[in-house]
Amino acid sequence: MAKQWGFTYIFCNDLDSMKWFYTEILRLKLIWDNNMSIAYKIGEHQLSIAFNEDFNPQSQKFAIQPGWKGGTEPRISWSIECAKKDFIEIVQSVDANDVPKFYNEPQWTGYWSFPILDPMNNTLEITCTEENI
Repeated sequence: MAKQWGFTYIFCNDLDSMKWFYTEILRLKLIWDNNMSIAYKIGEHQLSIAFNEDFNPQSQKFAIQPGWKGGTEPRISWSIECAKKDFIEIVQSVDANDVPKFYNEPQWTGYWSFPILDPMNNTLEITCTEENI
């Protein structure tokens, strides 16, 4: 039987800000929405975000990721690979909305790398492998 990554569950203390970020900034497909949780489909993977009033966001420092070698915190983080058009739209949305970013502009590290923080200070590296953007 083949294996695949199915679900990731993360938590927040502000569901509205997370919904805004993942819907408006990252432009992910919202597949579930109620007053306690939201979920997005990313390829065949589902990202679920649940509200918990006791959740404490991490510091506004970037996680260590081997690809771009810039973060300082040893904690969980993830990357989202995008087509050229989507990558450019996300970068423009980040810039227009003062989303915390590690670089002022994407960096080529064998792929385009653009690390950002979501509203709970999770590190997401937005990537694109198309060299000419």
